[in-house]
Amino acid sequence: MSGADQARVVEFAIGGMTCAACSTRLEKVLNRQAGMQANVNLAAERARVRLSGGADEAAVIAAVAKAGFKAEVVDKQTREREKAEKAKAYRSEIKRFWIAVLLTLPLVGQMFFMFGEHGHHNELPRWLQLLLATPVQFWIGWRFYDGAWKALRGGGANMDVLVALGTSMAWGFSTVVTLLELPQHVYFEGGAAVITLVLLGKLLEARAKARTSEAIESLVRLQPKTARVERDGQWVEMSVDGLMPGDIFLVRPGESVPVDGEVVDGESSVNESMLTGESMPIGKRAGDQVFAATANGQG
Repeated sequence: MSGADQARVVEFAIGGMTCAACSTRLEKVLNRQAGMQANVNLAAERARVRLSGGADEAAVIAAVAKAGFKAEVVDKQTREREKAEKAKAYRSEIKRFWIAVLLTLPLVGQMFFMFGEHGHHNELPRWLQLLLATPVQFWIGWRFYDGAWKALRGGGANMDVLVALGTSMAWGFSTVVTLLELPQHVYFEGGAAVITLVLLGKLLEARAKARTSEAIESLVRLQPKTARVERDGQWVEMSVDGLMPGDIFLVRPGESVPVDGEVVDGESSVNESMLTGESMPIGKRAGDQVFAATANGQG
């Protein structure tokens, strides 16, 4: 039996990805490993890896860890635990965000009073600005330092590196000016505002991901569990979880499409009402896109 015959597909939950650069870098790292063919999804925080030869789950987890992320094999318990952990983390981040807002508002608010006739004298004492900005920089903003370190250790850079570097420069310069009582302007409000706004963006992103995941799960429940896939000129029925980009699968009349794909041969009509709300079937021919869980007609 050849190595290709023994190939299997395993899905991993990936933690620590913060932007598209992270998922792209991780995918490249995994695809460079012997016996691995990977596809990483940032929105779903998942990696589907086809393993062959001597590659196994432990090798994938080790490669992911070396790249600065964490991975675990997805199963039913993993999904339930992941939901609970994300909900807990979201509540914690909400609290941190409001603390950051309370600490940042006085720093940003003083700027509106600095444009008057005696604006320079209306700013907060610099030692007070330092006390307000430091918790935002190193407690609220610790996640950016942690993400930046992991990215740099893995040989890449991401948004966390940019946020950590930029805000640290502003905080460091302002601290030196404050401690040495120099005449230059301080920029504590800049670093604190950036961290607070980026954190707000992360919270909105997390909420959008949660809603998208719920919608996707509803569609997945309509998706067939198996598909007829071409292997060495023959049609073999296998689990949908084992499909990878480039596989050719057969959909018979009246069956549901197992995964998103492109028609390579044949003509038919497909009911896409569960996606678009359109009650009339849509004609499909070679080159057209089809979508998972939609129903094939008589072609």
